[in-house]
Amino acid sequence: MNTLFISTFNESVIVGLLKDGKLNLNKEISSSNNHSTNLVPTIQKVLEESNIKIKEINEIIVVNGPGSFTGVRIGVTVAKTLAYTLKAKIKTITSIEALSLNDVISNKIVIVSDRKGKYYGIFENNKLINDIAYLNNDEFEELLKKYPNYIVILNEHIDIEKIYDYLKDKEGINPHNVNPVYIKKIEALS
Repeated sequence: MNTLFISTFNESVIVGLLKDGKLNLNKEISSSNNHSTNLVPTIQKVLEESNIKIKEINEIIVVNGPGSFTGVRIGVTVAKTLAYTLKAKIKTITSIEALSLNDVISNKIVIVSDRKGKYYGIFENNKLINDIAYLNNDEFEELLKKYPNYIVILNEHIDIEKIYDYLKDKEGINPHNVNPVYIKKIEALS
């Protein structure tokens, strides 16, 4: 089985190809504000270098946010379009869940930062115990006072094989039902 992995929630475009759950090849490029011009060519490069044709993709995993508003939209749109066109299974994982898989610390707060604040998830015994939310920096500092024994994890690294293992027993979903996770309101509308 060939699985295509796509992540565009932060400044990087990450594309990976797994064969039977093992990472065959991945590319990560810094793409600040250029996800729309970099994602599809990166997918093409990964497929070419792996000697896989696009129609041989059986499954797509996409990080659906939260994170960069435009980046998340682009990654999800490309993943949905490919899944629908190829009749491939599609699975989603939030950026917070994906980042939480990097370490074995049981009680942690995993964050994705932007200029004004943080998206966060609180994990007890490696299980998410809250709805992923967003707080400005001052509000987040107050939240930390309620969880003095928790480790804050700010890690941009994604382990594609761990994500695959985490999702392997989950059912694929209809591409039409895949949506970005935005959390905070669009500033122009607030």
